[in-house]
This record gives sequence, C-alpha cells and structure tokens, in this order.
Amino acid sequence: MTSLNEYLSLKSKLTKLEEKPDLAKDIAFTEEFLRLKERYNFSASDVLRLIKPSLAFTGISSTECIHEALQSIAKDAPDIKSTAKSMRRYRNPHTGEVVETRGSNHNRLKAWKEQYGSAAVTSWREI
Repeated sequence: MTSLNEYLSLKSKLTKLEEKPDLAKDIAFTEEFLRLKERYNFSASDVLRLIKPSLAFTGISSTECIHEALQSIAKDAPDIKSTAKSMRRYRNPHTGEVVETRGSNHNRLKAWKEQYGSAAVTSWREI
C-alpha cells in the first residue's frame, strides 16, 4: 500500500506541476535550445562559454546548467524602465494660453488643432 500512496502523491504533484505556466515556457526553451544546439553543432559547454564565460570551466555543461545561467544573467541585468515622454509646452500666440502635456491627447490641444489646424499648433511648441 505504501507504493500506491507514494504513486498517488507523485501523480498529484505532477498534475499540479503541469498546470503551472512556467513549465510550458521552460519546456519550450529547452526544446528550442536543443534544436539550435544540434543545428549549429554546438556542445552544451560551447553554449555555456558564450553565455557566461565564468561558468564555462566548471565542468558542468548540462542544459539545466545553461538554463540556470541564463536565468541568473536575467536577474543580474538592470531593469530597463520605459523612458517617460518629455514634457511639451505649447503657447497659443492668439490668447497667450499655455498647455503643458506629455502626449497629444490633451483636450485643449485637440481643440486648438480643430480651430487652427495641426501644423499651426505644432509650430507653437516651445523648446
């Protein structure tokens, strides 16, 4: 009976693991990696040497080690934040009114473009 309990426990763990979205990504990565490795006739240690030279001489060159090396590189990489749009300032020469915006979806700016035309409003932009 212990074997049956162990089997059922492992089967439930496997089912839970298969439901995780990360598993599908990891499987896809491994399959693609193996395809490329075979296509370009690279060994796992060759790939590891390209990815992270400091790990290349450890003697470990399995796909799992390469996957871990890629993950550690991704964790060490600085977060790239999207750059915020610069503030744009438009001054209406007819009224002296000023609009500051980061995008072109400003209600006052739209009204001006309808009234005076897009080219005219664009020329009012201050640097």
